[in-house]
Amino acid sequence: MNKIFIFLSMMCLASVINAQTMHTVIFVNTQENTTWGGNRTVDRTADYNNMKQFFSSIATAIGYTNDMRAHGLQQDFNKTMIDREIDNLRVGPEDIVVFYYSGHGGNLEQDKWPHLQLQSGLYWQSDIVKKLNSQCANAKLIICIADCCNNTAENGIPGSYNPRESSYLKQLFTNFSEKTTIVMSASIQGQVSYSHRQYGAYFGNCLRIAIAEKTANSNSQAPTWQDIFLCTKLLTLRVTKQAQEPQFLMYNRRGLSPRGSFD
Repeated sequence: MNKIFIFLSMMCLASVINAQTMHTVIFVNTQENTTWGGNRTVDRTADYNNMKQFFSSIATAIGYTNDMRAHGLQQDFNKTMIDREIDNLRVGPEDIVVFYYSGHGGNLEQDKWPHLQLQSGLYWQSDIVKKLNSQCANAKLIICIADCCNNTAENGIPGSYNPRESSYLKQLFTNFSEKTTIVMSASIQGQVSYSHRQYGAYFGNCLRIAIAEKTANSNSQAPTWQDIFLCTKLLTLRVTKQAQEPQFLMYNRRGLSPRGSFD
């Protein structure tokens, strides 16, 4: 009887150890109703709710355990809380890590990626990527998204879709032979990032649409991340009348890091 109990315990432990998890860290300052750009009030509640649902749907659709760490309160919107959440991640070799930020941003010309404007000061996306790569080096895939402005001068919305279960979606998030990092920001250096009062950030909506549409079962072949990037870029350019162009970088973490950033 004791041998059976020990065997079952070992089986349960192995199941836990081998579980595949999507770790999603979300920071959206939903309480910040700042007037900017011609007395336009920014309310990011839509971004917070949309992204929580979106990545939860992805985790379910690809058969991963969902580890969601979402922050929408103003008192959490600081560098200490971001560092704490990343430091607390315990990532397995088949796991996926997603970091998503929606809020104010800008570019002080440290590099082409934006700085995040937190309650406690500035936090560069480049530094967050470095921290993710270090803390989560074991992950199959790391995605870091800054849904914010990226301009140097800073002191008809598409619908929102959630993905359905499909082999294409699973391939997109898990089919990597190398440990991979993906970095995205809502606009290139020198540009602002636009959002809709009701539906949230244009870039975030376009990204969700691209992933949902490109991984649909009705498609003839599985998309690559390059397909997702191009679709997101074209959608964002269209809905912002060419005023906002997202930027993307994808690389494996073996060997040298890309020039000028995430070493």
